[in-house]
Amino acid sequence: MNIKSLLLGSAAALVAVSGARAADAVVVAEPEPMDYVRVCDMYGAGFYYIPGTETCLAIGGYARYQINFDDDDSGWRKLARAELIFAAKSETELGTLSSLIDLRGNVYSGHISGEDAPLFDDDQIFIQQVWIDLAGVRIGMSDTLYDADIAGEFDSGGGDRVHFVRFQKTFGAVTVGAALEEADYDWDYVPNAVGMASATFGMATVSAYAAYDATAEEFSVKGIANIKPNDVFGVDLIATYESGGNFYGVGYEWSVGGSVYAKIGEKAKVTFGGQYFIDAHGSGGADDYAVGVVLDYTIVENLAAKLAVNYENGDSYSDGSVGGFFRLTRSFGHQG
Repeated sequence: MNIKSLLLGSAAALVAVSGARAADAVVVAEPEPMDYVRVCDMYGAGFYYIPGTETCLAIGGYARYQINFDDDDSGWRKLARAELIFAAKSETELGTLSSLIDLRGNVYSGHISGEDAPLFDDDQIFIQQVWIDLAGVRIGMSDTLYDADIAGEFDSGGGDRVHFVRFQKTFGAVTVGAALEEADYDWDYVPNAVGMASATFGMATVSAYAAYDATAEEFSVKGIANIKPNDVFGVDLIATYESGGNFYGVGYEWSVGGSVYAKIGEKAKVTFGGQYFIDAHGSGGADDYAVGVVLDYTIVENLAAKLAVNYENGDSYSDGSVGGFFRLTRSFGHQG
């Protein structure tokens, strides 16, 4: 064996040993399992599984800035609002279990005088609605089942937020609902009773509502018709009656009203309407009316502008009143 052969053999052996050691040193680690957030498509867009559970959660809300105006104003009246909505759903042996938490915060312009006075005396952060629903039986606090009106910002349909136990169900084109509601605090143990029914016939939906205020021992009823012959035009009609002043009333024995709306292109909609109120409670039977116009405009997706101008007059007014607002709303996610 000569020197050249010896050197070549030694080099080959060294490469083989180094390669074997390098191969032994390389360890490919297994990827760690990750609990990804999964889309939950059982309940519509925006729901996701809470990691590690079978509960689906959706988050939404909106940011709003609004400037109100009235012919009696001597300065600006502004409102900033934030709303956060959390909706949770899951399936159980008794049916779908749902819950909703709706948080709202309002900040108004203006201040009151005094060294210890807050800068914004009307600021509010509160729960707008919260409820639990199991298989269509719902308990909590939200707008009354009686709450319904027509397109526009001039109208009045009666009702407000209440605590309730409610059942509402849709059977094809028919929806029915019933509720026991409480608008008083520590007054008595007798709840108010509310019922509703609606049906769709082709291009029209007709709804009827009835409510009994156990505290006032008076009742209110109303009917609403929504007529939509196509995607451009629509007509809403409303009629109300109340036996006397009560939580669900509009303050008058009778009222009738209507609105007409039309889309302008892909982004704008204009609404005209009015409502006539007959025989006001406790004011000698005054008759009044309100008319208004609303312009809605979608600036970009999820950002909308609204301008409303209303005029009110009648026996209850020494002179007619003009008012309204300009509003910007940026919405996102689930809207409840």
